[in-house]
Amino acid sequence: MKTLIVGMGVIGTIYGWALSEAGVDITHIVRKGKKAKFENGIAVDVYDLREGYPESQNTLYQPKIIEEASPEDGFELIIVATKHYQAIEAIRELKDIIPSATFLMFTANWEGPQEIDKLLPRSQYLWGYAASTGGYSGDLLVANIAKGFHLGELDGTRMKRLEAIIEMFNKAHIKADLKLNIIEWLWIHYAISAGLIGTALYAGGLKEMFTSPDIERLMVPAVQDALHVLEKRGVDITQYPDAEPFLKQPPEITTKNYRHTFIETTWGKRALDTGHFKNNPEEMQQFYLEVLETGEKLGVSMPYLSSFKSKILVSCP
Repeated sequence: MKTLIVGMGVIGTIYGWALSEAGVDITHIVRKGKKAKFENGIAVDVYDLREGYPESQNTLYQPKIIEEASPEDGFELIIVATKHYQAIEAIRELKDIIPSATFLMFTANWEGPQEIDKLLPRSQYLWGYAASTGGYSGDLLVANIAKGFHLGELDGTRMKRLEAIIEMFNKAHIKADLKLNIIEWLWIHYAISAGLIGTALYAGGLKEMFTSPDIERLMVPAVQDALHVLEKRGVDITQYPDAEPFLKQPPEITTKNYRHTFIETTWGKRALDTGHFKNNPEEMQQFYLEVLETGEKLGVSMPYLSSFKSKILVSCP
């Protein structure tokens, strides 16, 4: 499947490298004047959880890059792994140039698919979400490669294009975790992230959250507040396994498991050192604020999530 990835962001670059290594025809499109920045390739420090791959390696990704697409390029799939506002811009630019391509939205979502619906018929796009993580340390891309990723049609069906994407990622030994309701799952993920991020921002950082027992105890009820916002939206949060640690498990077990992941594992340590929370706190703050503001509009009681607001707005203006 000939694939175009929008930009050279962290997630797009990580999957571009992994898929290219597996023999998939991958090209990245960047803004005019940006191609030269990558002419010497990108150094990648890989920590890999896939079976049959070396756990650690340092490599050089030399991607195929274009600054302008044309109908003759023959792209079948366009992966949009960007911030939300950049995704809308990319769709507007490419939908008429490559009219037969399927768009795989590889972005978070909190507001639903309405904006995309205005630009594309649902027969032309579907949604996914990365499980791999990473970030830059200087010019070095530090990449954590997961065994899977999340994927789903908006109506929960298994169309031919979905199967083709599954097969493509399978070549790189990255298995699709299929969601019957991908938008609701994205909301669940967003809400959980908002509670975790809100607590961490209040603490002054992820490491600080897990080294302060008094603040750490706020994490589970903050996530519960965020999940109640989804209940008000009409989402049955009990149907999503991702929410179970915050609904059915003793809070001390949930916090212990998250502390272990972020503080004690190689994956978590690398994510702490180079991930979005460290490199883009403004974007992290937005997760928290969007869920909080939605809850306020819906009249949801959010005692824990709301209590973080004044300190977060002062520390992250």
